[in-house]
Amino acid sequence: MEDQNSVELVDSLKFCVIDLETTGGNPTNDQIIEIGLVTIAKRKVIEEKNYLINPQIPIPEFIQKLTSIKQADIKDSPKIEEVIDDILAFIGDSILVAHNTSFDIPFLNGILEKLKKKKLENKVICTNVMTKYLIPEIMNSNLNYMSQLFNIRHVKAHRAIEDARATALLLIKYLDIFVEKNIRKINQLYYPRNKFELDRIHFKNKDPIEKIQACLEKINAPFVMSFKGEQGLLLSTIPVDKVKDDMAFLLKMIKTVKWEMLTIKLVGPFFEALLQFNNHFNKFNPEYKFEILQYLQEKYKAPEITNKNIINDIDFIVAPHLISNQLTVYSFFNLTTNNQLIFKFPGHKKKFINFLGSQVIRFEKNAKGKKKANICKELNDLFVNFLHIAQKDDKYLFVERKHVREMPNVINAKIDDILMANINPYNFPMNHL
Repeated sequence: MEDQNSVELVDSLKFCVIDLETTGGNPTNDQIIEIGLVTIAKRKVIEEKNYLINPQIPIPEFIQKLTSIKQADIKDSPKIEEVIDDILAFIGDSILVAHNTSFDIPFLNGILEKLKKKKLENKVICTNVMTKYLIPEIMNSNLNYMSQLFNIRHVKAHRAIEDARATALLLIKYLDIFVEKNIRKINQLYYPRNKFELDRIHFKNKDPIEKIQACLEKINAPFVMSFKGEQGLLLSTIPVDKVKDDMAFLLKMIKTVKWEMLTIKLVGPFFEALLQFNNHFNKFNPEYKFEILQYLQEKYKAPEITNKNIINDIDFIVAPHLISNQLTVYSFFNLTTNNQLIFKFPGHKKKFINFLGSQVIRFEKNAKGKKKANICKELNDLFVNFLHIAQKDDKYLFVERKHVREMPNVINAKIDDILMANINPYNFPMNHL
């Protein structure tokens, strides 16, 4: 349910989304060839304008290919000085928004300076930077990809009005999220950290358990539930794969643990949740940790253990990340959550293989065949059981170092299979906390 104070705060603001297409990146020598403007009020698009501009200089060939704007398209268009006053009037005192404000706003200000006009002093929001705050582990935040993730129609990339429209719709998605998460101050729009991330949510001990349960019931991805006591002391975590299976136990622990703050954080691969449980296990309150461990051991019992040394025999595990087309890689040469890396596919295929290769070379040269699994001895059986189960799960790819050297193309083909079998399984960030 939307908080009325948050609604009033966000809906009191007016935004103008701007996108420029230019002959190049330097406003001293280059010129605007197209500008798209979209106004947002009360989280709705209310007006838009688009101008093709005659730059009075040749449009480079690569810009023509990128934008599909040909020299002939702008020969009868107005010069920038003929429309700049209309553009400034349209912007007014709105908050300026772009998906890359570090380019669009300085470029426009550079043109204004050349025209001997006052630079823009409007407040500025960058949806690209905002994306990186709200989705910290995203590897690619370009507008086209964000449009795919949020089901935003984006037909012609690198055309000003199309990019401005897509940016406007992305901003509206984010504004709705700020309202859902009870924004209280305008400056939280500019620095949305530690409260608005889409992969996590925090509850205080005064929050009713029904509110927490309602949140849990909507989750369709693996996650970690963390309990913190006074002064932020971590009391325990619970790794969760399928919330429906674990709901009764989670509600029991929520009632049992004497917590001040409870955090739910989505992780994508359940193995990530297990690692986080392992990394902090020795610091947990003994009153809770062994009860949680016993529950997990009962739940994850492999029907037949064929290799009790499986932890030492594994070199890498690859698993789909929470975000579509991203994969997380875990190196068993030194197994910690701090030693995992995320790759975006297909763009990072070569980088991914190079990473595996460098890990193998470093291990064989420096570690001399001795791995650091870093698994707490109390959790060893749990991990052994889970890894046997995971070998039959299409979410996990087990990679041997000899295959890294001998069959990199086969590994890439298997990565494609994993991605095809797990196409956006969690619908994140459309489904978020």
